[in-house]
Amino acid sequence: MANGSNFFSNLISQLFGGNTAEAIKKKQLKSISKDLSRTKFHFYKYATNTADPSLAKFFYEIYKAIAPAQAMLTNATPNILKNMVLSGSVSDEGKAILEGLSEASLKNLAANMPIKDLQKKVKQELDIFMSDFTNTKIRSVDNLYRRIILFDAFCKYDFYFLLKKFNNKIRERNFDVAPSFNPVSGTYIAEDLKNFIAVAWALPLDNSWDEVFAMFKKMRGVEPIQANTWKKVVSRLRTLKDRRVLEMMVQLITENPSYREVIKQDETQIMAEYLGQIRHQVEDTLSKLKEAQSTGKIDSLVAAVFDGADVSELTYYNSEGSDAFTEKGFEGFLYCEPLKYLMKFLSAYSKHELKDLSDIILVRGEWATQQMSVPMSNAYHEIIDITAKVKALDEMVAEDGEYGLKLKNYMPRAERDRDARGIIKTVLGDLNDEAGNLILEASKSFVVYARNLKMVIEDFAKAPHSEVIINWKELDHFAEGKFRDMAVSAYKKIYNFVNLMQSYQVRVNEKSRR
Repeated sequence: MANGSNFFSNLISQLFGGNTAEAIKKKQLKSISKDLSRTKFHFYKYATNTADPSLAKFFYEIYKAIAPAQAMLTNATPNILKNMVLSGSVSDEGKAILEGLSEASLKNLAANMPIKDLQKKVKQELDIFMSDFTNTKIRSVDNLYRRIILFDAFCKYDFYFLLKKFNNKIRERNFDVAPSFNPVSGTYIAEDLKNFIAVAWALPLDNSWDEVFAMFKKMRGVEPIQANTWKKVVSRLRTLKDRRVLEMMVQLITENPSYREVIKQDETQIMAEYLGQIRHQVEDTLSKLKEAQSTGKIDSLVAAVFDGADVSELTYYNSEGSDAFTEKGFEGFLYCEPLKYLMKFLSAYSKHELKDLSDIILVRGEWATQQMSVPMSNAYHEIIDITAKVKALDEMVAEDGEYGLKLKNYMPRAERDRDARGIIKTVLGDLNDEAGNLILEASKSFVVYARNLKMVIEDFAKAPHSEVIINWKELDHFAEGKFRDMAVSAYKKIYNFVNLMQSYQVRVNEKSRR
């Protein structure tokens, strides 16, 4: 008996309504239809699922109002609009500063100004430029850009495509004669309504549009639409939005009472990125100019030291070997260039001209006290010993060497094994540290030698009243009267070579910081 009662209850519920999902939806849609009919906008007939010509007329009036703006913005991309806003937000003084900070201007300045002075000047100019952009101004410019982008999106909505559904003979942006419109199926325009809601409700529907039109007037020479005309459009949109007319239409047409258009808030911030780009571009230009000056200085020093002689790279610690690592994202061999010049200087100069000069001063020279010759003598022997150290370092990079073996074993695993990459990075770091220390050690020894050589040259000029070496007459005779020329030439070469090594060290340090 109970089963029979349930059967009849279910049957009655299905026939006369009840709480089924379909029944609830129909009640909701009926309620929405009543709410829509209470508005003054009779754009849609729920009973026949028909969009009224009055809806087309509403869109036509907006289309007619914004047509000049639509034509103006036809080819305007977001990037073009962004550049318009950014350019329009920079004062005349700021534009003059930016011109002075351009790559061409900085190149001209660098040709006649030490890089340190140029860096100081650029910092001052940048600080002045950046100071004009307070947090308040940055927020204002960002807000202006967002409004312009939303205005652009609204104006580019395809009103013409929508209106052709009501009258397929309508012509694009031709408003000489007001067209007549026919009713259409709501289903035919559902997606158009959704798309319109997305661009229209994203607009800030307030009266703060003066800055937008002022920016267009400033940068384009004309406003995209008359301010009063736009205010009327905004007022209509606001009323339509407040009464949820279009949302209710979409709910009824799609039979989806839960439909809600979620409008995402645009949080685009262009000013911070713009200011960052300016700073980055200026710093990048300065870095290139500094690199160019460094390269020019290095080339000049190489010419002064080696006089055009060929300088071969080391056997293993060389640029070709380095490329195998830099191509995989590692730092490679940082000291290929300076180390090859060090090896060349040691083998081609130190073992010949410097040896001959040292034999005269340290072996044949009679020093006032033997203790006075010790620093120079020690420095000379340290210079000679470095040759073997450079060769040893180079051999350690060979496939069977201490460093080379590790690199050979771990490189094949580098792309898939994080630990292998870490080991390679450590090995290269240790190798480069050792190479850098050799260059530093050699430079210090050459500095000590040169400092004592300068003392000897000055003492030679005092002869026969010299205070350091007492047999200058004999030494100069042994040097065929060319001792001073030999000594001065050696001093200049060592001075230039040490400067060459220091220039490379500065370059390596700057690359490491980057």
